[in-house]
Parts: sequence; C-alpha cells; structure tokens
Amino acid sequence: MASNLFPLNEESYTFKYRESEFKVNLINLNNEWNIKYEITHPYFKLSQATKFSYTNSIRLSEIKRKLIVLGGLRKIEESYEIDHAIKEVKYKKGQFIETLKFDDVIYDDLTAHLYLRLLNSQTDQEILLEVLERGKIRQKKYLKIPYGPDTIKIKENKEKDKFELFFKDKSKKIFKVIQNVNGRDFIWEDL
Repeated sequence: MASNLFPLNEESYTFKYRESEFKVNLINLNNEWNIKYEITHPYFKLSQATKFSYTNSIRLSEIKRKLIVLGGLRKIEESYEIDHAIKEVKYKKGQFIETLKFDDVIYDDLTAHLYLRLLNSQTDQEILLEVLERGKIRQKKYLKIPYGPDTIKIKENKEKDKFELFFKDKSKKIFKVIQNVNGRDFIWEDL
C-alpha cells in the first residue's frame, strides 16, 4: 500500500470546539517532517511534536508529548525515540522508561491519520495499523470510505470512544473531526 501514496505537502489548520482550539502544523525541515499540534482548553493544554521521514512510507523517529492541567497543577511529559535498525522504541514518561519492540511500520495517531489521508484508495475493508499510544503499541482498525462528493471519511473501527475524520479527496484538507470520549461528543470544525 505504501507505493500507492499521494505526495506530502506542508499544511496547517485550526479547529474550534466551543471554548477549545486545536492547531496542527505540518512542516518539512531539511527532508525531515515535523507535525505539531496544540489543544488549548480552559482546564488543560496538550501539545505534541512528531518527527518522521517520508519517501515511500512514513518512518517515525521521535515523538514528544506534554499535558498541562489547571495551569501547571499537574504536568505529564512523554517521549518516544524510535530506532528502526533494531526495531525498538524507547518510551519515557517522567522517571518511567520502557523499551518496546516492533516488527513492521508504526505510527502515532497523527501520522496514522496522515497516512490514511495520503493512501490512494477507499475501502470498506479494515486497514490495520500499529499505533503508539499511552506507552504501548496498539493495533488500530480504520475504514476509509466515501462520504459525499469529493469527501472521504476515516473512521476508527471500534465499539466505544469513536473517532471520525473528514477531508476533501483531491486537496486532502481536513475540515472536521468528531471524537467521542467517555460518551461526550467533541465536534472539531475547521475555522
């Protein structure tokens, strides 16, 4: 499937949901790509920076994630360093350090969604991806399906806490994201 990818372009977009804002920037720095996001909410601030290379596939090298709750009352920092030569991920969260092994291509949520947008196919069959999440490598199932004229929906295929991403097929521009977390819907719409 990797040889069936669209070219990657720099992009940035901002989504809004009530009093929250979600900013994403994808930039190319000397043939190393960096995708950054920041969510600001009255009670917390969440940010992540993911570095990867992109030729005929996405190849993660580093992820740094930070959560600040109630203006600094609680802080959580996580990082992942990916070594493709020995197929290992070094995961750090505070003082906790763990090494994870992987066999094939791995993603974080941002690069998984990017890969699915760039994939030049629509299918009713599940697309299985290995995704780094909360210090583990989890197998996630996605569907990429037509949603309307020139509109595609990517849906994470699971029972609860749904995730749906909507984008224009030709431009690959995301215009809406729907998340359901613990029974509460968040509908992020492009500004």
